[in-house]
Amino acid sequence: MVKKTKRFQFQFGLKACYVLSAIIFLLSSFLVYFFSNDSKVKVIACTGNYYYSDQEILRTAHVGPQTRLWLTPMFMVSDAVETLPLIDSVQIHRSGGKLEINVQEKTVIGYYVQDDSNYVLTSKGESIKIDEEDLMQIVHFPLLSGFDEKQLKNIAEQFQEHKKELSRDVIEKIAEIIPYESTYDKNMLQITMQDGNKVYTTLESLYMITNYSSMLNQLEGKNVCLVLDKDNSAIEKINCDQLSGNKPKEETEKESEEDTTSQDENASEETVPEEQAETETGNYIDKASDWQTDPNFGLQYSASLNLYYDPGTGTYYQWNDTTLSFDVVN
Repeated sequence: MVKKTKRFQFQFGLKACYVLSAIIFLLSSFLVYFFSNDSKVKVIACTGNYYYSDQEILRTAHVGPQTRLWLTPMFMVSDAVETLPLIDSVQIHRSGGKLEINVQEKTVIGYYVQDDSNYVLTSKGESIKIDEEDLMQIVHFPLLSGFDEKQLKNIAEQFQEHKKELSRDVIEKIAEIIPYESTYDKNMLQITMQDGNKVYTTLESLYMITNYSSMLNQLEGKNVCLVLDKDNSAIEKINCDQLSGNKPKEETEKESEEDTTSQDENASEETVPEEQAETETGNYIDKASDWQTDPNFGLQYSASLNLYYDPGTGTYYQWNDTTLSFDVVN
């Protein structure tokens, strides 16, 4: 009995020695790794970030050159970065001594002011309050002014539906978007570009602004505006005074000169029969029989007269090869 007890004590002591040795070995290895340079991250990379700098992301993630790569829970890094208001998702990759933080930022289409606070609107319709420390971010976005909650939601839906055309590069060319009422559409948008030019569009034609850059070379003269027309797949260049209801200075001076002789002319005009007056103004639709629908613009076109006709408004146009746009024919 004594021999068995001694034998049991010996075996138990041997196992305890093995366990203790293993613990000491693991602890020693951990301490050696922890205090060695091999435990520290060698390379830190941030990808996918545009609004936030690498330094902002790393500071929020609490990682740096002293971070022990394999001793830092990556879910904690990911959760920390996702607290930034414009971050949509985060992926962490680590291999060897490299730590890569890949972020996907939200698509911001503009900012607006409400109750003395600044908010950004994303393409998913989110309204995110921007704190004072993040105010520098709004320089990337256009100002959305004068819209109610429903209108902002409709604008966001267009950016989400046409996110390929309405990319971040296009958004950054826009300085301001405001509501605009025209004589034929009460729900248009007036878009002021960063270069000062103005674009007028319906909500459904908004995606066509992606073609703005290609039109810059054709913009000639001052006070020029563009009207986006989804129905006819066209971009029309017009004088901004036509939209504002103001007449150009040249036209005002011309009318002033014409007023000096208007009384004499009125006397002669009263003697002209109604049918003759209509003929003299030019009823072009009756002067040619070769009117056909142009598939590119959706307008009627006469090759013999070299004129386009809009039956909806009764307006005649002529294509200008210099400006690559339509001129109204009176």
